Amino acid sequence: WKDGVRVLQDIESEGYSPNAFHYSAAISKCAKARESQWRAALTLLKRMENQGVLPNEVVLLAAINACARAGRYVKAVQLLRAMETRYALDAGVKTYNAAISACE
Repeated sequence: WKDGVRVLQDIESEGYSPNAFHYSAAISKCAKARESQWRAALTLLKRMENQGVLPNEVVLLAAINACARAGRYVKAVQLLRAMETRYALDAGVKTYNAAISACE
């Protein structure tokens, strides 16, 4: 997962701005780490927003998965709600399933 974060830093150091695709990849790496790096995933999500990049369903699904793998069901459900209210995105089946699996 640290490599994913480093790539984002490399992109920025080269003078480019990471987009939702880049953030999605890095957040997914956090979710798939041996021990889910849910805090790092949420930090990246916040950093993304602070840079004016709006998350899409793929980014939010990755963040929800990171929370779900760590058993952080409250955060996962908060992200699901934010997806629909704050970002006006329609959650798909995969996103609902990820949020539900966080509650197990």
